[in-house]
This record gives sequence, structure tokens and C-alpha cells, in this order.
Amino acid sequence: MAEETRNNFKVKIITPDRVFFSGEASMVEFNTSEGEIGIYKNHIPMTVIVKPGVLKITGAENKKAALHAGFAEILQDSVTILAEVIE
Repeated sequence: MAEETRNNFKVKIITPDRVFFSGEASMVEFNTSEGEIGIYKNHIPMTVIVKPGVLKITGAENKKAALHAGFAEILQDSVTILAEVIE
């Protein structure tokens, strides 16, 4: 359990209307303009364009959502997704 939380990072998904998700995850997967990407803690920092597809958040609770478009900022200890629409 301690190792599981040690590998977690912060995830925040924001739309123009609301904060869709704010919490921790061990992995996040979504589509970008370059293809599907999977993010773990300590990922190389980058900014990507989000393309329509399924967003998967793996952590204490696994979640899936339809992510339409936006931008993502990936840092070593956090991922922030600015989404136009997410359901």
C-alpha cells in the first residue's frame, strides 16, 4: 500500500464549467495529436494537444470518461488537462 501511494501523482481535469476531477492517480491514459499516451509519475515534462477519445484514470478508483478536446500539461508530479468537454 505504501509503495502504491508513493507512485501516485496529482491529476486535475478542468472544463470551462467546472473541475471534473481532482485527485491522485498511478496512471492516466488519453489520446493526443501524436497518438495515445500513458502517463506515470516522473514522466518527462511536456504539453500536448488532447484529441477525442477515452480518458482512463488508474488509482484507488479506476475511472473512464469521454474526453473531446483540449490541452494537457504533464509535469513529473502532476497532470493538468484543460478540456473543452468531458463526460
